[in-house]
Amino acid sequence: MFEELRCPNETCYGWVSEVEESSNSKFYGCGSCGNVWRNLDQLSESIEHIITKYAYRQKVYLKSNNVWQGVDIDDEPEDYEELVASEWNNV
Repeated sequence: MFEELRCPNETCYGWVSEVEESSNSKFYGCGSCGNVWRNLDQLSESIEHIITKYAYRQKVYLKSNNVWQGVDIDDEPEDYEELVASEWNNV
């Protein structure tokens, strides 16, 4: 079962959700920025890319059994959204 996690798109601190298109088709999308990942491999690649570019981003993700999960919101850095919003200065 997929649990929501923070969006790995640059400048976005929204949430990624699993979206079912039909009984055997799903994708992953962020309701804030509209970015879409067709599968978990694409989403994982985006997470790995963003944590390489911005090390503080890794504090909201955990990798377990080779699958990325989000940390509990209470365990996120208090200034996480501020840090992500500051990425606009690097775009």
